[in-house]
Amino acid sequence: MTDFKGFGLSETVLRGIAQLGYEEPTPIQERAIPLLMQGRDLLAQALTGTGKTAAFGIPLVERIDVKRMVPQAIVLAPTRELAVQVAEQVTHLGHQRGVTLLPIYGGQPIDRQLRVLRRGVHAIVATPGRLVDHMNRRTVDLSNVGMLVLDEADQMLDMGFQDDMEFILANLPTDRITALFSATLPDPIVKLARKYMRDPELIRLSQPHALTVPEVIQTFYQVPFRHKQDALCRVLDAKRPESAMVFCSTKRMVDEVAERLQARGYMAEGLHGDMSQAIREKVLRGFRGGHIEVLVATDVAARGLDVPAVSHVINFDIPPDPEYYVHRIGRTARQGRTGEAITFVGPHEMRQLKVIERSTGARITREEVPTVADAQEREMAQLQERLLDSLEQGRWGRYRGIVEELLDDHDAVEVAAAALALAAARPAPKAARPARPGRPDRMVS
Repeated sequence: MTDFKGFGLSETVLRGIAQLGYEEPTPIQERAIPLLMQGRDLLAQALTGTGKTAAFGIPLVERIDVKRMVPQAIVLAPTRELAVQVAEQVTHLGHQRGVTLLPIYGGQPIDRQLRVLRRGVHAIVATPGRLVDHMNRRTVDLSNVGMLVLDEADQMLDMGFQDDMEFILANLPTDRITALFSATLPDPIVKLARKYMRDPELIRLSQPHALTVPEVIQTFYQVPFRHKQDALCRVLDAKRPESAMVFCSTKRMVDEVAERLQARGYMAEGLHGDMSQAIREKVLRGFRGGHIEVLVATDVAARGLDVPAVSHVINFDIPPDPEYYVHRIGRTARQGRTGEAITFVGPHEMRQLKVIERSTGARITREEVPTVADAQEREMAQLQERLLDSLEQGRWGRYRGIVEELLDDHDAVEVAAAALALAAARPAPKAARPARPGRPDRMVS
């Protein structure tokens, strides 16, 4: 399926999906959404980072009756951090429909939760212990719950929540839909599914182990969002790629990154699904012909493109799925060449990076963002390479007389240094441009 319209979703939910920047369903979404929309129970083996929150969040908000201000769906999550993350994403998905959602977790004042529950909500995202606490206090009415999601069920078991999970499952309406998502399927999970689920459909996603090739050097920089653009420019200045592809998660971000690169003097263009076919073909011709050095694209726009092997792939936004990571970095290190894949990771995205490493078998090492000094050092190294190449090729013969004449009044080292300064000031080949001034040398991580 190429987009979300094929699921028969309402326009309000489709707008929520579009606002989050999702362009096409991931494998888990493609398989889970139709089943949950049909009212089937689901047991899915899926890792964090595969898009599973939207896989259950989209059917959840679609099935809510917004006219009834009672809890109609519950999502259980193992930690406060995950509960907040899930709540935020599902809230965005359901905002256009008017779906209200309450996160319930320990460490938050319970009186605030009580006020919101009395006012009424459509759905709850909770950690098991705090939800059981509300159930025992009789401060939450779960008699209208028609959908239950257990997110990262194996982690909840590992954290000792099995009794709480069983208590919740046993005290919800039996005619509900139950969806269980787990990275692994140990025996306790299977037993739980047999006891509390109705003929669940089993989804096992194939894991793309060892699909990254050893010729690709894979690194990551820990960069806060506000510093990503500067980090990207530092990478381009220090690495001097022959050609680079920069991947962004949304069309809006593609436009923004491409425009900022152009404003700083880079030969960059964007590529995404909102562009006409004529413009896309023009951009691709420029990239293939070397007139465009940096192609900024979404995953969808880059899929199936016939482009030459690029020297560098830069994940401006961390991929939403391990398989996307494999597809992205597969653009480099083709035909026996080496390549480099660099991923920008925010402070709260390290867990997602670990998922990519675990599921792809990749070794992604941490490096520091290049400094202006690094870029200048690279410039000097490339200038030296060009000088040595010129000496070996003998392309300096006609200039010998000028040098000999200058040596009557100047030191030989001074003449050579002045010649290099002149060469550096001239427009250089695209792989040997001087560093661009005007950006701070400090990068906060």
